Amino acid sequence: MKFLNRLLPLSLLILAVSACSNPGADYDAQEVINSANEQWNAAFNDKDLDALTELYASQATLSPGDGNVLNGQQEIAALFQGFFDNGLHNHNITTIATYSSAGQVSQLANWSADVEGENGETMTFNGVLMTVLQQNDQDEWEIVSHIWNMAE
Repeated sequence: MKFLNRLLPLSLLILAVSACSNPGADYDAQEVINSANEQWNAAFNDKDLDALTELYASQATLSPGDGNVLNGQQEIAALFQGFFDNGLHNHNITTIATYSSAGQVSQLANWSADVEGENGETMTFNGVLMTVLQQNDQDEWEIVSHIWNMAE
């Protein structure tokens, strides 16, 4: 019985590590997230609405932290165009944690972006985001869900 009591915690540990590591995946989840963040920040900071929108699946959902959910690339593009029109720039994403399963990678991250105030001073907004990427039929990674909040 003592042997079984020692074996059970070890078995649970092995099971937990196996579930988190996804050894059958042919990608590195952290590399996928890093690449996605670089592309996202570059497209946003270059105000390249087409490139930014293309990072999202055609039926992606996005919640900008106001209790609403946007559906599809058109609604998502309209939101980002509003950000560009209002001068939001210098966007940055810093990953806190990465999660993966077959064909899907998620991240929990901090974000920040700047805007020039009426008096010429730079105001920085920041918060927490969650992004879910999924491999499409061409093995390309697309954002399928993106939510964030904003610190006060």
